[in-house]
Amino acid sequence: MSVAQFVDGDGTQCCSSLNPQYPAPTYYGASMFRDDDPRAAAKFLIAEPMDPPAPSKELLEVLEQQELDNGPMSPTLAPTMENLGAAYLAEGREREALKAFSRGVHLARVNGGLYTPAQIAMLEQIISIHVRNGNYAAADDQQAYLYRVKRFGQQHSGNDELREATLRYADWMRGVYLGDIDYQRFPRLVGINDLYDEAIDEIVADQGETSAELLSYLDGKIALSYLVSVYPGERETGFRASAAPLAGFDVASEAQLRFWRLQENNFRYGLESLQRKKAVVAAQADSSPEDKANAHLAIADWYQWHRRYAPAVRIYKEAWAIMAGKPGSEIWFEKTFGEPLELPEETVFNPGAVPVGTTTLAEVVIDFSVSRHGEAVNIDIATDATGEDAKSAKNRAYKYLRSIRFRPRLEDGKVVMAENMQRTYKIRY
Repeated sequence: MSVAQFVDGDGTQCCSSLNPQYPAPTYYGASMFRDDDPRAAAKFLIAEPMDPPAPSKELLEVLEQQELDNGPMSPTLAPTMENLGAAYLAEGREREALKAFSRGVHLARVNGGLYTPAQIAMLEQIISIHVRNGNYAAADDQQAYLYRVKRFGQQHSGNDELREATLRYADWMRGVYLGDIDYQRFPRLVGINDLYDEAIDEIVADQGETSAELLSYLDGKIALSYLVSVYPGERETGFRASAAPLAGFDVASEAQLRFWRLQENNFRYGLESLQRKKAVVAAQADSSPEDKANAHLAIADWYQWHRRYAPAVRIYKEAWAIMAGKPGSEIWFEKTFGEPLELPEETVFNPGAVPVGTTTLAEVVIDFSVSRHGEAVNIDIATDATGEDAKSAKNRAYKYLRSIRFRPRLEDGKVVMAENMQRTYKIRY
């Protein structure tokens, strides 16, 4: 009988050759988070309401005169509709504001073309209204169109405006995916991957493999790899991922096949993105020792996330060695290794403003230790449990904490067990 061997690129073996292990679905960030964790406060970036130049009554009079003078489709009307929408918002009249912005967008397209930038500010206001009202499906449609508008005419992904548009849209799709507000689960992940790959290919072709413009997109690819690593499958009404042999292979969509490849090779793809980032950071003349140490740290976290402890510990030590003796090293050591950190060090699992379908939010105080392998041990729920809801919260908190992978604590460059810890977590269920 032959036994499959799961071996990392550096020759180190994962866990056990007889029983290779992969990370359990994470609960941290999505179902469980520390009450003092700033990552839990991340929200969608949506446009703030605009300041109107005049009250809606005055703007309506201006609008009527413009229609009389120039006709109902005049190009002068779109800016007035934008101002009118802003005035309605300032007066708390969201329904009227939505109608005004929508008409303004229509007028801008009629006069300036389907992708005219004159509509951008109004589209952003429409999206903000939908998000504030919890109408994420409508906001999603507008976000997709807004990205196409911003993309149109932009020649290079290194452009600041296009970079911001791409990263915002990818972040939006991540939030929609986490919020599970539609049935597009694996297509969302494929779409995010395409956004980043297109940008990376353009920058490499124009500026080379070590351009600093790559960093934000590589960070996005790394975050996506964390998402894919705990992919739960589709809902019952849609496609569901399976480890079984492909039946009906010829009817699988291109997106399904691409996602299966993405999922099957996810550990390698994530590692490649992390190593590319490390190379880009090293190539920059202004990279500090902390920049280089953090690039190493991110690779170690990826190994740790996948329970590949030997390479993780080795690279954690390398990161420590890069900073040893450097100015500010003691502060960095304390911030980075002073206490165990729940992985991943990303906001990727934070659902932001999108609801995750949970009905309960409980707060639980937990005493525990973190082993040298980054696992919670000696867990004791310190919160009293009275009633079925409290008991359920305790049971879930225990299960959630056991699933979390921690970056371990280091002292003098050596991994040590962190004992007698107490943290307060909020859990959603």
